[in-house]
Amino acid sequence: MFRTASTATLASRFFISINHPRIAPLTIPLATLTNHAPVLSQSGATQWQKDSEYRRDEYHQQRRRRTGPVRFLVASSFLSWFSKKTDDEDTPESQLITILKRSILSIQKEEYQKAEQMLHLALKMAQDLQSKDGITYIYDIMANLAMEVGDFAKAEKLFVNVMQRLFSDGFLEDHIKMLHISSKIAHLAQLQGHLDKAAQGFEWTLAKLEEKLKQVGDENSKEIRELWGITKNWYAQLLMEGKRFAEAKQAFLQAYEAYTEIHGLLTEEGLTILNNLSVACSNLEDYASAERFLKEAIALAAQIPDLSEAGVYKANLGLLYLQQGLLQQASEFCTFAWRYGKQHKHEETVIQANYCLEQIKAMQK
Repeated sequence: MFRTASTATLASRFFISINHPRIAPLTIPLATLTNHAPVLSQSGATQWQKDSEYRRDEYHQQRRRRTGPVRFLVASSFLSWFSKKTDDEDTPESQLITILKRSILSIQKEEYQKAEQMLHLALKMAQDLQSKDGITYIYDIMANLAMEVGDFAKAEKLFVNVMQRLFSDGFLEDHIKMLHISSKIAHLAQLQGHLDKAAQGFEWTLAKLEEKLKQVGDENSKEIRELWGITKNWYAQLLMEGKRFAEAKQAFLQAYEAYTEIHGLLTEEGLTILNNLSVACSNLEDYASAERFLKEAIALAAQIPDLSEAGVYKANLGLLYLQQGLLQQASEFCTFAWRYGKQHKHEETVIQANYCLEQIKAMQK
């Protein structure tokens, strides 16, 4: 799934950016989908949550927005292994498969406690069947579930377990399944604030993926290319946290190219990357590029029915104009965003737009 982050402040003005939990001094961040304007205490002091809590809340917001099924890494090999065993619906193997399918459906329906209970039942069944592949697959689902609910430490531990089991089955470290997991482990390290560990993980994974892309033909490169794009996007978020905005911009551009090459232009994830590109450009004071990426996101968002984030992009553009002192344009877009947010009951859009309008009033005094 594809999301990122915020940046900083100049004087009393803020631009909030996408999924970037840390606010850096002396620059103005653009508005994002997950970060709001800073909350002021009664004394007027800015109150930021602790990094770990903020990352968890931020991640939950991303998952609520995400469309499409949860992806599990070793599903195809496991389910195909069982399908060769039996077509009898009354066998223990077929019953196990049914429980696993229901657990995945429960995760997709956000019935997490129900999914957890079914997975523990499935694990006991797989252990009774002495199914090594089945146990590995269930641990993989459990790891994804822990990641889904924001239990990052548990998810990391489970993914490491899956990786160790695949190693023992003869998988090499650069197998695509291993690289999927290594990318997720790096992302989990990032979400827990272990930024050096995350950087090492992303850079190692990207290097291995780039080696594989050189080795395979175009017809076999789709999965590798997609994982490379996902990992680039996460790595770009990490670069934003380190205020390495020029490198982040390049990584976002590469991620966007890879993602749209596979999934097309009209996706929420692709629009999020465009928004993040505008944030990186804003921090580089490349306002023309920042505006271009936001306008492209707004134009594409208009073609996706009921996309709640469409208002956020308008608010972001208003904040970008505000950053440049263009108050009339800022007021126009932020007012539109406020109305859009109210109409669609999208709280984040209203918060972003309200903040923008408040800043406009302050600058007009």
